[in-house]
Amino acid sequence: MSRLFVFTALVLLTLTVSCERCMRCRYSYVETVIVETPDGEEEEKVTYDDQILLDADGAPYGDECVKYDEYKDNKDGYQFEIEIFYEIEALSTDLENFTYTCEEL
Repeated sequence: MSRLFVFTALVLLTLTVSCERCMRCRYSYVETVIVETPDGEEEEKVTYDDQILLDADGAPYGDECVKYDEYKDNKDGYQFEIEIFYEIEALSTDLENFTYTCEEL
């Protein structure tokens, strides 16, 4: 019985310490384009969904994973860098109807 308890405790401890938390963010926006028609110009709205922002180096920045050591001191209030990155983009973008969603994986 005690062996089972020790084994279970070790497994739980290992899972807790070595676990990663991951976040996935995507954004969408609407673009208004002018289309030439025989009757004149018309506005057409094009919606782009499930887009991924690019970081400063041009690499896609859609997922972020952090190890337990990085968030252990602030488990409940930890904010992923990717979430902050998307918030800044939402505040500074000139895209129409820019919305983003982040979900923990």
